[in-house]
Amino acid sequence: MKHDGKPQHLFDRFMRWAEGEDPNQDREVAEDPERAEFIEYLEYIDSHEFLDFGAYRLMRYRERKAKGITQPLPHSSGQGQSVVISQSRIPGRRYRPGRLRSLIRLYRIASIFVAIVMMVTLLGVVLVMPQFGDPDAPAVNEVSERYLEQGVEETGAINAVTGMILDYRAFDTFGESTVLFAAAMSVILLLRHPGRPAATEGSGDLILHRMGMLILPAVMMFGIYVILNGHLSPGGGFSGGTVLGCGLILSALILGRSRMEILLPSKRITKLTVICLLAYGVMKGYSFFTGANHIGWDIPKGTPGAIFSGGFLLPLNICVGIIVGCTMYTFYTLFAGKEE
Repeated sequence: MKHDGKPQHLFDRFMRWAEGEDPNQDREVAEDPERAEFIEYLEYIDSHEFLDFGAYRLMRYRERKAKGITQPLPHSSGQGQSVVISQSRIPGRRYRPGRLRSLIRLYRIASIFVAIVMMVTLLGVVLVMPQFGDPDAPAVNEVSERYLEQGVEETGAINAVTGMILDYRAFDTFGESTVLFAAAMSVILLLRHPGRPAATEGSGDLILHRMGMLILPAVMMFGIYVILNGHLSPGGGFSGGTVLGCGLILSALILGRSRMEILLPSKRITKLTVICLLAYGVMKGYSFFTGANHIGWDIPKGTPGAIFSGGFLLPLNICVGIIVGCTMYTFYTLFAGKEE
């Protein structure tokens, strides 16, 4: 403690008061609670340098409240004026200053107003949009007419959607598949623990096990059918891969994680996904070497309606389906293992 140029006798009187002596006399006096609390505060500061006076007072306030000890009234001149802490005098947790309550009320009103404005705006946009199937809709123009009329001849796909996403927009679909692979690899890096053993038990329910064994072949066959016939009928790699992923998850629930790890280990899934991505890139990367838009190399389209038709549409559907199915199963194994 520094003097800061103050008279020496004032500092000496303060130190005598802190030590329990009467600053005006040379005799011992009775213990003063305020003096004892001040000494305790000095000891706390000495042992806990990070505590400031406000933190210490808060700690003492909570101790007094828990013990029911009287608290001195603020701005009181007498030593005997005190008040016992009661729950009615202490503001509850919901108490906030008036300004803070006003700001919170304003925030809630503004949030409701913004939500209503957005709802009205979106509903107004929907009402002015053309109805489904309206021949005068802006989407029904010469662009869509051109792709619908010449799509079979140019892509060889009966399913116009497959011809669009795997031929006209093949590079965009390649980017989507790459995003799925990157997401799966990121989750593997964050959640996989090589040293942790996998769960060994499957479903303990006999009915679920028997019914799952009956349903599983149909699920897997339907997923394969949707992938292989994606260029001929509604479906394709994304929807068929989703069905395959559900089939793999059902297999893990029936057989158990340990048996599925033997049949389809994680390293094999990663290698299979990488191979499918590379194959997709090679099959559509030739456009860069032939002048884009396939100029200079017309891939045989086959007979429209046949299973082996549409050029690279069938192998592209297979690659996309494998990527989607493996990604779904990878997410399941990682999150299921984390829960266990």
